[in-house]
Amino acid sequence: MSFVQFINQRLLYMNNQLLIAIILSVFFISGCDGRKERKAEPQSPNSVQRVNPQPLPEVSFHEAALNGDAGQVIALLGSGTDVNLKDPEGRTPLMYASYNGHEEIIRKLVEKGADVNMQDLYGRSALMMASSGSYAPSVKYLLEHGANPNLADKEEHFTALMYAAAEGQLDVIKILLANGADPGMKDVDGDDALKFAGDNGHPAVVSLLKSVRK
Repeated sequence: MSFVQFINQRLLYMNNQLLIAIILSVFFISGCDGRKERKAEPQSPNSVQRVNPQPLPEVSFHEAALNGDAGQVIALLGSGTDVNLKDPEGRTPLMYASYNGHEEIIRKLVEKGADVNMQDLYGRSALMMASSGSYAPSVKYLLEHGANPNLADKEEHFTALMYAAAEGQLDVIKILLANGADPGMKDVDGDDALKFAGDNGHPAVVSLLKSVRK
């Protein structure tokens, strides 16, 4: 199966709280068009101070993390919600927050014990999800807190470096390489991060990966 064919197998979010197809399913659509559909930016720091003490509304923990709703995430954690709560696809709030690079929420979840190396049903981790976007600070934070840069997913054996290379995330790639990401790792088809960068038209990434190739 080719890289593009694999990515086009969209994964639907099955939580009844969400009525839209999960944004995570747009990994690596050519040209990063899917990233235009990313949801809201993180709330301002002041929102953390406005946690409603009343009973929480019926809001998905995962949706709050995806949308950058720091106040809701903190409220849910304070109510005893499991920080590693999985949705039907095995994804945790940390994975959702990482996909949109919500660093404030990522920090809060990790501080509360979120497992940075937990993988969903397909073997994808929070680091892989953060690495597909322009979220260098979030990637750096996850790595500094134990994220394994060389985890591979279960189906195609894609790594965080491959995800970043396919999307042309040069700054993210520099951080991954500085923290032990192996550019020589290959997927099930024998392709590496350099191949993904070349196939998706990212010459700066190609140049960098060639310079570290063994």
